[in-house]
Amino acid sequence: MEAESRKDTLPQKMLTVKEVASIFNIHPNTVRRWEKKGLLKSYAIGLRHSLRFRQEDILDFLDKSKNEFPAQHFGDKRDEIRY
Repeated sequence: MEAESRKDTLPQKMLTVKEVASIFNIHPNTVRRWEKKGLLKSYAIGLRHSLRFRQEDILDFLDKSKNEFPAQHFGDKRDEIRY
């Protein structure tokens, strides 16, 4: 029981742009673009305002994207692929 109460007070894991890109298997610039579009919630950390993402927010985004995968959100034209 004591371990559970400590778990609730631990800070959330904050992910870098590079870590988020690795999770999605995309380029870091794509993560930045999604953040600017408002698809991913970010936090500015430190004097340099480095972007960080809450792990919980990324997992929520993954869950939502499993059900909905609109091409417009991801900046590609999957419906218009020509061979």
